[in-house]
Amino acid sequence: MKIWTKIEWAIISAAATLLLLLLILFAYNQPHSDDFSYNYFLQHKGYIPAFTALIGHSGGRFLSTFLIFLSPLKQHSIAGYQWLTAGLFLFFVASFYSFLYLLLRQHIATKTIVFLFALLLLCFLSFVPNLHEFAFWLSAEATYLTAAALWLWAIVFAVLLARPQNTHRWWLWAIATINAILIVGCSELGMMLFAIPLLLFYASQRQMAMPIPKGFWVMLIAFAATVAATVFSGGNMHRHSITPYAGNTLLAFSGGIYSAALWLSNWALLLVPMVCVYLFLFGHRLQGWAAQLARFRFFRAKTIFIGSILYFVAIQILVVWLSGSTPETRVQNILFLYLLLAMLLATQLMMHEQAEFFGMLKGKLHRGFKTLSFIYLICVFVVVPNNAVHALTDVLSGTAARYNQQSQERYQYIRQQQADIVAVPPISARPQLLYFHTLSCQAQPDTQDLPRICLADYFGKKWIYEYPCASEAQQFSIKDMLKAKRQQYFSKQKH
Repeated sequence: MKIWTKIEWAIISAAATLLLLLLILFAYNQPHSDDFSYNYFLQHKGYIPAFTALIGHSGGRFLSTFLIFLSPLKQHSIAGYQWLTAGLFLFFVASFYSFLYLLLRQHIATKTIVFLFALLLLCFLSFVPNLHEFAFWLSAEATYLTAAALWLWAIVFAVLLARPQNTHRWWLWAIATINAILIVGCSELGMMLFAIPLLLFYASQRQMAMPIPKGFWVMLIAFAATVAATVFSGGNMHRHSITPYAGNTLLAFSGGIYSAALWLSNWALLLVPMVCVYLFLFGHRLQGWAAQLARFRFFRAKTIFIGSILYFVAIQILVVWLSGSTPETRVQNILFLYLLLAMLLATQLMMHEQAEFFGMLKGKLHRGFKTLSFIYLICVFVVVPNNAVHALTDVLSGTAARYNQQSQERYQYIRQQQADIVAVPPISARPQLLYFHTLSCQAQPDTQDLPRICLADYFGKKWIYEYPCASEAQQFSIKDMLKAKRQQYFSKQKH
Protein backbone atom coordinates (compact mmCIF):
# COMPACT_ATOMS: atom_id res chain seq x y z
CA MET A 1 0.00 0.00 0.00
CA LYS A 2 1.36 3.40 -1.00
CA ILE A 3 2.10 5.88 1.77
CA TRP A 4 1.50 8.88 -0.48
CA THR A 5 0.39 9.35 -4.08
CA LYS A 6 2.62 10.96 -6.70
CA ILE A 7 1.05 14.39 -6.18
CA GLU A 8 1.46 14.06 -2.41
CA TRP A 9 5.09 13.02 -2.78
CA ALA A 10 5.70 15.98 -5.09
CA ILE A 11 4.28 18.50 -2.59
CA ILE A 12 6.04 16.93 0.40
CA SER A 13 9.35 16.87 -1.48
CA ALA A 14 8.91 20.50 -2.55
CA ALA A 15 8.16 21.60 1.03
CA ALA A 16 11.13 19.66 2.40
CA THR A 17 13.40 21.17 -0.26
CA LEU A 18 12.22 24.69 0.52
CA LEU A 19 12.74 24.15 4.23
CA LEU A 20 16.25 22.83 3.59
CA LEU A 21 17.10 25.82 1.37
CA LEU A 22 15.91 28.25 4.02
CA LEU A 23 17.95 26.52 6.70
CA ILE A 24 21.02 26.76 4.45
CA LEU A 25 20.38 30.50 4.06
CA PHE A 26 20.53 30.95 7.82
CA ALA A 27 24.24 30.07 7.62
CA TYR A 28 24.73 33.20 5.49
CA ASN A 29 22.41 35.52 7.43
CA GLN A 30 23.72 38.86 8.76
CA PRO A 31 22.44 41.16 11.54
CA HIS A 32 21.32 44.70 10.74
CA SER A 33 19.28 47.71 11.82
CA ASP A 34 17.67 47.34 15.27
CA ASP A 35 19.79 44.28 16.03
CA PHE A 36 22.66 46.67 16.64
CA SER A 37 20.46 49.18 18.49
CA TYR A 38 19.43 46.62 21.09
CA ASN A 39 23.01 45.40 21.37
CA TYR A 40 24.13 48.99 22.01
CA PHE A 41 21.85 49.27 25.05
CA LEU A 42 23.08 45.92 26.36
CA GLN A 43 26.73 46.87 26.00
CA HIS A 44 26.37 50.25 27.68
CA LYS A 45 23.74 49.56 30.35
CA GLY A 46 23.66 45.84 31.12
CA TYR A 47 20.64 43.55 30.90
CA ILE A 48 18.24 44.84 33.57
CA PRO A 49 18.90 48.61 33.12
CA ALA A 50 18.69 48.22 29.33
CA PHE A 51 15.45 46.24 29.58
CA THR A 52 13.95 48.79 31.97
CA ALA A 53 15.02 51.71 29.80
CA LEU A 54 13.51 50.24 26.63
CA ILE A 55 10.23 49.29 28.31
CA GLY A 56 10.04 52.73 29.89
CA HIS A 57 10.93 54.83 26.85
CA SER A 58 10.48 52.78 23.67
CA GLY A 59 7.62 50.28 24.05
CA GLY A 60 6.06 47.59 26.19
CA ARG A 61 7.00 44.47 24.20
CA PHE A 62 8.67 42.66 27.07
CA LEU A 63 8.95 39.18 25.50
CA SER A 64 10.30 40.32 22.14
CA THR A 65 12.78 42.60 23.93
CA PHE A 66 13.92 39.67 26.07
CA LEU A 67 14.37 37.42 23.03
CA ILE A 68 16.37 40.08 21.20
CA PHE A 69 18.55 40.48 24.30
CA LEU A 70 19.53 36.83 23.86
CA SER A 71 21.38 37.84 20.71
CA PRO A 72 24.99 36.62 20.71
CA LEU A 73 26.01 39.95 19.19
CA LYS A 74 26.90 40.96 22.75
CA GLN A 75 29.68 38.38 22.46
CA HIS A 76 30.43 39.60 18.90
CA SER A 77 29.28 36.28 17.47
CA ILE A 78 27.70 36.50 14.03
CA ALA A 79 27.51 32.70 13.94
CA GLY A 80 25.53 32.76 17.19
CA TYR A 81 23.11 35.23 15.63
CA GLN A 82 22.61 32.86 12.72
CA TRP A 83 21.92 29.94 15.05
CA LEU A 84 19.46 31.96 17.14
CA THR A 85 17.44 33.16 14.15
CA ALA A 86 17.36 29.62 12.76
CA GLY A 87 16.21 28.28 16.15
CA LEU A 88 13.29 30.71 16.36
CA PHE A 89 12.28 29.85 12.81
CA LEU A 90 12.28 26.13 13.62
CA PHE A 91 10.16 26.87 16.69
CA PHE A 92 7.53 28.37 14.39
CA VAL A 93 7.72 25.39 12.00
CA ALA A 94 7.35 22.93 14.90
CA SER A 95 4.43 24.96 16.30
CA PHE A 96 2.72 24.90 12.90
CA TYR A 97 2.94 21.11 12.72
CA SER A 98 1.82 20.71 16.35
CA PHE A 99 -1.14 22.98 15.61
CA LEU A 100 -2.35 20.68 12.81
CA TYR A 101 -1.50 17.45 14.61
CA LEU A 102 -3.24 18.27 17.90
CA LEU A 103 -6.38 19.54 16.16
CA LEU A 104 -6.73 16.78 13.55
CA ARG A 105 -5.12 13.61 14.96
CA GLN A 106 -8.50 12.17 16.00
CA HIS A 107 -9.96 12.63 12.53
CA ILE A 108 -7.30 11.76 9.95
CA ALA A 109 -4.17 9.62 9.76
CA THR A 110 -0.78 11.04 10.65
CA LYS A 111 0.45 10.65 7.07
CA THR A 112 -2.41 12.90 5.91
CA ILE A 113 -1.51 15.47 8.54
CA VAL A 114 2.09 15.41 7.29
CA PHE A 115 0.85 15.99 3.74
CA LEU A 116 -1.43 18.86 4.83
CA PHE A 117 1.42 20.40 6.83
CA ALA A 118 3.71 20.19 3.81
CA LEU A 119 1.16 21.89 1.55
CA LEU A 120 0.40 24.71 3.99
CA LEU A 121 4.05 25.26 4.87
CA LEU A 122 5.01 25.33 1.19
CA CYS A 123 2.27 27.85 0.35
CA PHE A 124 2.85 30.05 3.38
CA LEU A 125 6.64 30.24 3.19
CA SER A 126 6.56 30.74 -0.58
CA PHE A 127 4.11 33.63 -0.59
CA VAL A 128 4.45 35.29 2.80
CA PRO A 129 4.93 38.99 1.87
CA ASN A 130 8.31 39.57 3.51
CA LEU A 131 10.11 36.38 4.47
CA HIS A 132 13.28 38.32 5.28
CA GLU A 133 11.59 40.18 8.13
CA PHE A 134 9.64 37.10 9.21
CA ALA A 135 12.54 34.65 9.47
CA PHE A 136 15.97 36.20 8.97
CA TRP A 137 15.85 39.41 11.02
CA LEU A 138 15.99 38.76 14.75
CA SER A 139 14.23 41.97 15.81
CA ALA A 140 11.19 41.19 13.63
CA GLU A 141 11.38 37.46 14.36
CA ALA A 142 11.08 38.06 18.09
CA THR A 143 8.14 40.42 17.54
CA TYR A 144 6.08 38.76 14.80
CA LEU A 145 7.22 35.21 14.08
CA THR A 146 7.09 34.37 17.78
CA ALA A 147 3.64 35.97 18.05
CA ALA A 148 2.44 33.81 15.13
CA ALA A 149 3.71 30.63 16.79
CA LEU A 150 2.14 31.51 20.16
CA TRP A 151 -1.15 32.39 18.44
CA LEU A 152 -1.27 28.92 16.87
CA TRP A 153 -0.75 27.44 20.34
CA ALA A 154 -3.51 29.69 21.72
CA ILE A 155 -5.99 28.19 19.25
CA VAL A 156 -4.85 24.69 20.21
CA PHE A 157 -5.38 25.45 23.91
CA ALA A 158 -8.82 26.92 23.21
CA VAL A 159 -9.91 23.74 21.39
CA LEU A 160 -8.40 21.37 23.95
CA LEU A 161 -9.91 23.23 26.91
CA ALA A 162 -13.35 23.26 25.26
CA ARG A 163 -13.43 19.46 25.52
CA PRO A 164 -15.29 18.40 28.68
CA GLN A 165 -12.50 16.10 29.86
CA ASN A 166 -10.02 19.01 29.87
CA THR A 167 -12.16 21.86 31.22
CA HIS A 168 -11.04 21.47 34.85
CA ARG A 169 -7.38 20.63 34.27
CA TRP A 170 -5.74 23.52 36.09
CA TRP A 171 -2.28 22.83 34.64
CA LEU A 172 -3.60 23.17 31.10
CA TRP A 173 -5.27 26.46 32.03
CA ALA A 174 -1.99 27.61 33.59
CA ILE A 175 -0.06 26.92 30.38
CA ALA A 176 -2.75 28.65 28.31
CA THR A 177 -2.62 31.69 30.62
CA ILE A 178 1.16 31.92 30.39
CA ASN A 179 0.85 31.67 26.60
CA ALA A 180 -1.67 34.52 26.60
CA ILE A 181 0.66 36.73 28.62
CA LEU A 182 3.58 35.95 26.33
CA ILE A 183 1.56 36.86 23.23
CA VAL A 184 0.96 40.33 24.69
CA GLY A 185 4.70 40.65 25.26
CA CYS A 186 5.43 40.05 21.57
CA SER A 187 3.42 42.69 19.76
CA GLU A 188 0.17 44.60 19.58
CA LEU A 189 -0.84 42.42 16.64
CA GLY A 190 -0.60 39.36 18.88
CA MET A 191 -3.03 41.02 21.30
CA MET A 192 -5.56 41.60 18.50
CA LEU A 193 -5.36 38.05 17.16
CA PHE A 194 -5.72 36.53 20.62
CA ALA A 195 -9.34 37.70 20.59
CA ILE A 196 -10.07 34.82 18.17
CA PRO A 197 -9.30 31.85 20.50
CA LEU A 198 -10.99 33.72 23.37
CA LEU A 199 -14.15 34.17 21.32
CA LEU A 200 -14.10 30.56 20.07
CA PHE A 201 -13.92 29.12 23.57
CA TYR A 202 -16.53 31.45 25.07
CA ALA A 203 -19.03 30.92 22.23
CA SER A 204 -18.64 27.12 22.33
CA GLN A 205 -19.26 26.99 26.09
CA ARG A 206 -22.33 29.23 25.85
CA GLN A 207 -23.86 27.21 23.03
CA MET A 208 -23.37 23.94 24.94
CA ALA A 209 -25.03 25.61 27.94
CA MET A 210 -21.98 24.84 30.06
CA PRO A 211 -20.74 27.14 32.82
CA ILE A 212 -17.66 29.17 31.96
CA PRO A 213 -14.83 27.60 34.01
CA LYS A 214 -12.87 29.70 36.49
CA GLY A 215 -9.70 29.05 34.51
CA PHE A 216 -11.13 31.06 31.59
CA TRP A 217 -11.84 34.08 33.76
CA VAL A 218 -8.40 33.87 35.35
CA MET A 219 -6.81 33.75 31.88
CA LEU A 220 -8.99 36.62 30.65
CA ILE A 221 -8.14 38.79 33.66
CA ALA A 222 -4.42 38.01 33.32
CA PHE A 223 -4.56 38.79 29.61
CA ALA A 224 -6.47 42.06 30.11
CA ALA A 225 -4.15 43.16 32.93
CA THR A 226 -1.08 42.46 30.81
CA VAL A 227 -2.59 44.32 27.86
CA ALA A 228 -3.32 47.33 30.06
CA ALA A 229 0.16 47.29 31.60
CA THR A 230 1.74 47.03 28.15
CA VAL A 231 -0.43 49.52 26.28
CA PHE A 232 -0.21 52.14 29.04
CA SER A 233 3.46 51.56 29.82
CA GLY A 234 5.68 54.62 29.81
CA GLY A 235 7.47 53.50 26.68
CA ASN A 236 4.29 52.84 24.73
CA MET A 237 2.71 56.15 25.71
CA HIS A 238 5.92 58.01 24.88
CA ARG A 239 6.18 56.28 21.52
CA HIS A 240 2.57 57.08 20.71
CA SER A 241 2.99 60.75 21.65
CA ILE A 242 5.98 61.30 19.36
CA THR A 243 4.48 59.44 16.39
CA PRO A 244 3.36 62.21 14.00
CA TYR A 245 0.11 60.75 12.66
CA ALA A 246 -0.94 58.33 15.42
CA GLY A 247 -4.45 58.71 16.82
CA ASN A 248 -5.96 60.30 13.71
CA THR A 249 -9.32 58.57 13.19
CA LEU A 250 -9.87 59.73 9.61
CA LEU A 251 -6.39 58.58 8.61
CA ALA A 252 -6.94 55.28 10.42
CA PHE A 253 -10.08 54.44 8.44
CA SER A 254 -8.83 55.69 5.08
CA GLY A 255 -5.37 54.15 5.42
CA GLY A 256 -6.64 50.94 6.99
CA ILE A 257 -9.28 50.31 4.35
CA TYR A 258 -6.81 51.14 1.58
CA SER A 259 -4.22 48.74 3.05
CA ALA A 260 -6.78 45.97 3.51
CA ALA A 261 -8.09 46.34 -0.06
CA LEU A 262 -4.55 46.36 -1.46
CA TRP A 263 -3.45 43.19 0.31
CA LEU A 264 -6.72 41.34 -0.29
CA SER A 265 -6.48 42.04 -4.01
CA ASN A 266 -2.85 40.89 -4.05
CA TRP A 267 -3.59 37.70 -2.12
CA ALA A 268 -6.74 36.72 -4.01
CA LEU A 269 -4.65 35.30 -6.87
CA LEU A 270 -2.66 33.24 -4.37
CA LEU A 271 -5.46 32.05 -2.11
CA VAL A 272 -7.69 30.76 -4.92
CA PRO A 273 -5.32 27.98 -6.12
CA MET A 274 -4.46 27.07 -2.52
CA VAL A 275 -8.16 26.72 -1.73
CA CYS A 276 -8.75 24.65 -4.89
CA VAL A 277 -5.92 22.24 -4.13
CA TYR A 278 -7.07 21.91 -0.53
CA LEU A 279 -10.64 21.35 -1.70
CA PHE A 280 -9.83 18.36 -3.87
CA LEU A 281 -6.97 16.88 -1.86
CA PHE A 282 -8.32 17.21 1.69
CA GLY A 283 -11.98 18.21 1.61
CA HIS A 284 -13.46 14.71 1.66
CA ARG A 285 -10.93 13.47 4.22
CA LEU A 286 -11.99 16.07 6.78
CA GLN A 287 -15.76 15.89 6.37
CA GLY A 288 -16.12 14.25 9.78
CA TRP A 289 -14.13 17.04 11.40
CA ALA A 290 -16.24 19.66 9.62
CA ALA A 291 -19.44 17.93 10.78
CA GLN A 292 -18.31 18.26 14.39
CA LEU A 293 -17.49 21.94 13.92
CA ALA A 294 -20.86 22.56 12.27
CA ARG A 295 -22.59 21.70 15.54
CA PHE A 296 -21.68 25.21 16.65
CA ARG A 297 -23.71 28.02 15.11
CA PHE A 298 -20.71 30.27 14.53
CA PHE A 299 -18.96 27.63 12.42
CA ARG A 300 -20.66 28.42 9.12
CA ALA A 301 -18.78 28.98 5.85
CA LYS A 302 -20.36 32.40 5.26
CA THR A 303 -19.80 33.49 8.86
CA ILE A 304 -16.14 32.48 8.86
CA PHE A 305 -15.49 34.02 5.43
CA ILE A 306 -17.18 37.39 6.07
CA GLY A 307 -16.09 37.57 9.69
CA SER A 308 -12.42 36.92 8.91
CA ILE A 309 -12.41 39.59 6.18
CA LEU A 310 -14.07 42.16 8.43
CA TYR A 311 -11.67 41.40 11.27
CA PHE A 312 -8.76 41.69 8.85
CA VAL A 313 -9.96 45.16 7.86
CA ALA A 314 -10.49 46.13 11.52
CA ILE A 315 -6.93 45.11 12.39
CA GLN A 316 -5.58 47.22 9.53
CA ILE A 317 -7.55 50.24 10.77
CA LEU A 318 -6.38 49.77 14.36
CA VAL A 319 -2.73 49.37 13.31
CA VAL A 320 -2.91 52.61 11.30
CA TRP A 321 -4.53 54.38 14.26
CA LEU A 322 -1.72 53.20 16.57
CA SER A 323 1.22 53.74 14.20
CA GLY A 324 0.03 56.61 12.02
CA SER A 325 0.96 54.77 8.80
CA THR A 326 -0.16 51.81 6.73
CA PRO A 327 1.02 48.52 8.29
CA GLU A 328 4.50 47.33 7.37
CA THR A 329 4.85 44.05 5.48
CA ARG A 330 6.13 42.35 8.65
CA VAL A 331 2.63 42.93 10.07
CA GLN A 332 1.04 41.43 6.96
CA ASN A 333 3.18 38.30 7.39
CA ILE A 334 1.05 37.09 10.30
CA LEU A 335 -2.18 38.31 8.75
CA PHE A 336 -1.43 36.25 5.64
CA LEU A 337 -1.22 33.14 7.84
CA TYR A 338 -4.46 34.15 9.57
CA LEU A 339 -6.32 34.62 6.27
CA LEU A 340 -4.93 31.43 4.76
CA LEU A 341 -6.20 29.33 7.68
CA ALA A 342 -9.54 31.18 7.76
CA MET A 343 -10.16 30.65 4.04
CA LEU A 344 -9.34 26.95 4.26
CA LEU A 345 -11.66 26.57 7.24
CA ALA A 346 -14.46 28.33 5.35
CA THR A 347 -13.82 26.03 2.38
CA GLN A 348 -14.08 22.92 4.56
CA LEU A 349 -17.33 24.12 6.11
CA MET A 350 -18.70 24.96 2.66
CA MET A 351 -18.06 21.38 1.56
CA HIS A 352 -20.02 20.12 4.55
CA GLU A 353 -22.92 22.49 3.96
CA GLN A 354 -23.05 21.70 0.22
CA ALA A 355 -22.30 17.99 0.55
CA GLU A 356 -24.59 16.96 -2.33
CA PHE A 357 -22.92 19.29 -4.80
CA PHE A 358 -19.39 18.31 -3.82
CA GLY A 359 -20.40 14.67 -3.83
CA MET A 360 -20.66 14.96 -7.61
CA LEU A 361 -16.95 15.70 -7.77
CA LYS A 362 -16.04 12.19 -6.70
CA GLY A 363 -14.64 9.59 -9.09
CA LYS A 364 -13.29 10.63 -12.47
CA LEU A 365 -14.60 14.18 -12.22
CA HIS A 366 -12.87 14.56 -8.86
CA ARG A 367 -9.58 13.25 -10.23
CA GLY A 368 -9.74 15.62 -13.19
CA PHE A 369 -10.40 18.67 -11.05
CA LYS A 370 -7.68 17.60 -8.62
CA THR A 371 -5.14 17.40 -11.43
CA LEU A 372 -6.23 20.76 -12.86
CA SER A 373 -5.99 22.39 -9.42
CA PHE A 374 -2.49 20.99 -8.95
CA ILE A 375 -1.45 22.33 -12.38
CA TYR A 376 -3.02 25.69 -11.47
CA LEU A 377 -0.94 25.85 -8.30
CA ILE A 378 2.24 25.01 -10.23
CA CYS A 379 1.48 27.79 -12.73
CA VAL A 380 1.10 30.28 -9.88
CA PHE A 381 4.49 29.24 -8.53
CA VAL A 382 6.02 29.70 -11.98
CA VAL A 383 4.36 33.02 -12.84
CA VAL A 384 4.16 34.84 -9.49
CA PRO A 385 7.48 35.86 -7.87
CA ASN A 386 7.83 33.85 -4.68
CA ASN A 387 10.24 33.02 -1.89
CA ALA A 388 10.74 29.43 -3.04
CA VAL A 389 12.28 30.58 -6.34
CA HIS A 390 14.30 33.25 -4.53
CA ALA A 391 15.67 30.70 -2.04
CA LEU A 392 16.62 28.30 -4.83
CA THR A 393 18.33 31.08 -6.79
CA ASP A 394 20.16 32.52 -3.77
CA VAL A 395 21.61 29.14 -2.78
CA LEU A 396 22.37 27.49 -6.13
CA SER A 397 23.82 30.62 -7.73
CA GLY A 398 26.18 31.09 -4.81
CA THR A 399 24.90 34.64 -4.21
CA ALA A 400 24.12 33.94 -0.56
CA ALA A 401 27.58 32.44 0.03
CA ARG A 402 29.28 35.43 -1.63
CA TYR A 403 27.13 37.79 0.42
CA ASN A 404 28.31 36.12 3.60
CA GLN A 405 31.94 36.16 2.45
CA GLN A 406 31.84 39.84 1.48
CA SER A 407 30.14 40.70 4.77
CA GLN A 408 32.85 38.90 6.74
CA GLU A 409 35.53 40.70 4.72
CA ARG A 410 33.79 44.00 5.45
CA TYR A 411 33.78 43.26 9.20
CA GLN A 412 37.48 42.40 9.13
CA TYR A 413 38.32 45.52 7.13
CA ILE A 414 36.45 47.78 9.56
CA ARG A 415 38.21 46.30 12.57
CA GLN A 416 41.61 46.86 10.94
CA GLN A 417 41.03 50.60 10.42
CA GLN A 418 42.39 53.04 13.00
CA ALA A 419 40.17 56.01 12.06
CA ASP A 420 36.86 56.72 13.83
CA ILE A 421 35.06 57.31 10.53
CA VAL A 422 35.45 54.48 8.05
CA ALA A 423 34.40 54.21 4.41
CA VAL A 424 33.77 50.72 3.06
CA PRO A 425 33.00 49.52 -0.48
CA PRO A 426 29.48 48.27 -1.24
CA ILE A 427 28.51 44.62 -1.21
CA SER A 428 27.93 43.38 -4.76
CA ALA A 429 26.29 40.04 -3.86
CA ARG A 430 22.67 40.69 -2.95
CA PRO A 431 20.60 37.58 -2.20
CA GLN A 432 16.93 38.43 -2.48
CA LEU A 433 15.96 36.86 0.85
CA LEU A 434 18.93 38.09 2.90
CA TYR A 435 20.27 41.37 1.59
CA PHE A 436 19.58 44.55 3.52
CA HIS A 437 21.25 47.88 2.74
CA THR A 438 22.83 48.37 6.16
CA LEU A 439 25.10 51.38 5.79
CA SER A 440 24.44 55.02 5.05
CA CYS A 441 25.95 56.76 2.03
CA GLN A 442 26.47 59.92 4.08
CA ALA A 443 30.12 60.61 4.96
CA GLN A 444 29.35 62.52 8.16
CA PRO A 445 27.69 60.99 11.24
CA ASP A 446 23.95 61.45 11.51
CA THR A 447 23.10 61.62 15.21
CA GLN A 448 19.43 60.97 14.42
CA ASP A 449 20.22 57.68 12.70
CA LEU A 450 20.33 55.53 15.83
CA PRO A 451 20.64 52.08 14.17
CA ARG A 452 23.72 53.12 12.16
CA ILE A 453 25.26 54.95 15.11
CA CYS A 454 24.86 51.73 17.09
CA LEU A 455 26.29 49.69 14.22
CA ALA A 456 29.41 51.86 14.24
CA ASP A 457 29.65 51.53 18.01
CA TYR A 458 29.52 47.73 17.64
CA PHE A 459 32.84 47.94 15.78
CA GLY A 460 34.25 50.63 18.08
CA LYS A 461 33.86 53.40 15.50
CA LYS A 462 32.09 56.74 15.38
CA TRP A 463 30.57 56.31 11.90
CA ILE A 464 30.74 53.81 9.04
CA TYR A 465 29.48 54.65 5.59
CA GLU A 466 29.44 53.14 2.13
CA TYR A 467 31.54 54.58 -0.71
CA PRO A 468 30.88 54.58 -3.56
CA CYS A 469 27.20 54.50 -2.73
CA ALA A 470 25.46 51.54 -4.32
CA SER A 471 22.04 51.84 -2.70
CA GLU A 472 18.99 51.25 -4.79
CA ALA A 473 17.74 54.23 -6.79
CA GLN A 474 14.70 55.89 -5.27
CA GLN A 475 11.71 55.54 -7.55
CA PHE A 476 8.41 57.36 -7.25
CA SER A 477 5.58 55.01 -6.34
CA ILE A 478 1.96 55.10 -5.22
CA LYS A 479 3.18 54.58 -1.67
CA ASP A 480 5.36 57.69 -1.95
CA MET A 481 2.36 59.66 -3.16
CA LEU A 482 0.22 58.43 -0.26
CA LYS A 483 2.91 59.41 2.23
CA ALA A 484 2.98 62.90 0.75
CA LYS A 485 -0.81 63.17 0.98
CA ARG A 486 -0.74 61.93 4.58
CA GLN A 487 1.75 64.63 5.51
CA GLN A 488 -0.33 67.23 3.71
CA TYR A 489 -3.70 66.44 5.25
CA PHE A 490 -3.07 64.61 8.52
CA SER A 491 0.06 66.18 10.00
CA LYS A 492 -0.27 67.21 13.65
CA GLN A 493 1.71 70.33 12.87
CA LYS A 494 -0.65 72.64 11.00
CA HIS A 495 0.97 75.48 9.10
